[in-house]
Amino acid sequence: MTMLNCIIIDDEQFSVDALLKYIHLLPMLNISAIYTDPLLALSSASCAEDIDLVFMDVDMPALSGIELAAVWRTKTEKLIFTTAHSKYAFEAFEVAADAFLLKPFSFAKFSITINRLFPQKYDSGTGKEYFLVKSKDDDLAIIKVKFDEVIAFESAQNHIKIYQSGDRVLTAYLTLKDVLQLTRSRPEFLQLHRAFIISTEHIGQIKGTTVLMNNQLSFHVGDIFREQFTAYVDEKLLVRARPH
Repeated sequence: MTMLNCIIIDDEQFSVDALLKYIHLLPMLNISAIYTDPLLALSSASCAEDIDLVFMDVDMPALSGIELAAVWRTKTEKLIFTTAHSKYAFEAFEVAADAFLLKPFSFAKFSITINRLFPQKYDSGTGKEYFLVKSKDDDLAIIKVKFDEVIAFESAQNHIKIYQSGDRVLTAYLTLKDVLQLTRSRPEFLQLHRAFIISTEHIGQIKGTTVLMNNQLSFHVGDIFREQFTAYVDEKLLVRARPH
């Protein structure tokens, strides 16, 4: 498994601790340094090497994260601002930040962001990629879900049902937007209905515009997704070659 070397720059220790808790849940992330003094972070930037990701607060004494980012941006592959103030979003864009996490952010949001920025490195170490979510039905226990075992994601009010192989169903506090970000680098996942994102690897049958999944879940392809659906079928459908 390829490790990602990370640096945290945040003057508030409780924010550092909260971030460390999430980082320790993702085995591919490795902490290279932590700076609670932005001036020390500034002086240390010149000798920084092999940094993949910087988590940086914005509102800090003596030197703001926006100012500090001008120095660190060339030292890291990705830069994520972590702040309690949404008013800094435009400034974050101006210094070419790769993501903006508004405190307090959930672990789901955190892991989705990491997966989006490093889709090829988000690996379990066994060749089977996965993601982590908090289960609504298990007292918010953190559950590992393998992508290749996901049959479908279904939007249900303020949460998402995750249908998995073996008739397992997990309920998580996510949105379809979160799922779209999570699966954006995985072409086997398609949204063919306003409430469903499905894995084409688990399609059982297609009858007209009705899709039946391997777990017997079925739905009608929505009108706005018809073009994408037709393109998928045309690409995958094996037909008899016409005689010359």
